[in-house]
Amino acid sequence: MGNEAAAKIKICGLKTIEDIHMVNRRKPDFAGFVFAGSKRRITPEQAAEMKKELLPEIRSVGVFVNEEPKRIARMAEDGVLDYIQLHGDENGEDIRRLKDMTEKPVIKAVRVRSREDILMAEKLPCEYLLLDTYKKGEYGGSGECFCWEMIPEMEKPFFLAGGLNEENIAEALKTCRPWAVDVSSSVETDERKDEEKVRRFMRAVYRAGTLTPVCAAGKKM
Repeated sequence: MGNEAAAKIKICGLKTIEDIHMVNRRKPDFAGFVFAGSKRRITPEQAAEMKKELLPEIRSVGVFVNEEPKRIARMAEDGVLDYIQLHGDENGEDIRRLKDMTEKPVIKAVRVRSREDILMAEKLPCEYLLLDTYKKGEYGGSGECFCWEMIPEMEKPFFLAGGLNEENIAEALKTCRPWAVDVSSSVETDERKDEEKVRRFMRAVYRAGTLTPVCAAGKKM
């Protein structure tokens, strides 16, 4: 929100009302709520209370792993979620089933092992992709980067995740020009969101964005 030329910013893994007040002050574009097995997992009831406090211009994203579509759609239609992120083994049919129940935009995460993984994912019936690091047995949250050079020119807008921080974000944006960036562990101290780290990360994105503007499909303008 601070620099229209920069990639959009998602702060993921918010757990408390205090986290919501913090992002309201910092004003990223997206706030992520995790509903999968993780130390950052919250309940639908917690998310509903947090959403009430979240500024309307900050869009809420629910992160799910292999969840029943009906449960996801119910939360979306109840107004808790503005976007839905599928971070498991969901396929095209799973996404179509979900989209029959809700019109909320879907972000499909891809744990990248090869360029082919990304090219195949572009065919999925979702609005966005999220490119994350592959780590065996884990669905995101590794805090590790993958090789950004594997990312091809893409038509579908994508979020970049995996090990991003204030030191490497400028290089990441220059290398692959994502539509948005997603960060969680690198803006934490003692497993709690750290407002100063969030501020510094967002500043680094905005500064880099003035050098490498992106368009809606993640391509250089």
